[in-house]
Amino acid sequence: MGLIRRYESEMYGDYRKGWILYGLYTGLIMSVSVLLRYLLTYPMESPSTWIDNVVLFLCMFMFTYLYRKKLYCGKVFFKEVYVLNLGIGIVAGVIYGLFLWYYGSSVDTELVQRYIDSQEYIYLNNWEGTEEDMKEKIDAIKNLTSVPYLSIMGGILTAVTSIMIAFIVALLLRTEKNVVKQKK
Repeated sequence: MGLIRRYESEMYGDYRKGWILYGLYTGLIMSVSVLLRYLLTYPMESPSTWIDNVVLFLCMFMFTYLYRKKLYCGKVFFKEVYVLNLGIGIVAGVIYGLFLWYYGSSVDTELVQRYIDSQEYIYLNNWEGTEEDMKEKIDAIKNLTSVPYLSIMGGILTAVTSIMIAFIVALLLRTEKNVVKQKK
């Protein structure tokens, strides 16, 4: 018996079209949630927050469910759902990163300073090294942090988080079990 199993799974739908369409919608919904938080006087302190992760999960779950309903007989394997959600996460990460660039440049010009202040607060309360090392870290954060940096970081964090969320959604919404390939 081999340690790695090979599975036969059929792709029932056009998941590549789902990447673009649902990824675009997910990125836009995440962007709207950032704007709503800003308007409700709860602006961002970080390019990726737990609220963004919850919105990403809900969007992936909802769009995967819609994708599955469009398929013939609603059959979908784990692999197809996982690949669909990975694509959604990457497209959403790009859209979200571009939006953060606009948001930090035009809408919320204090985003960079709030991020620096929050990181400084974390270092001041949790630092176990010397004062000189802490000041060097804080100076490095101040020098590196800019709107493009935060927007790229937000897009990458969204794409990376989508890997884990895609796995969870695929476990929850698959309808077919994979068949183990037989050796010939």
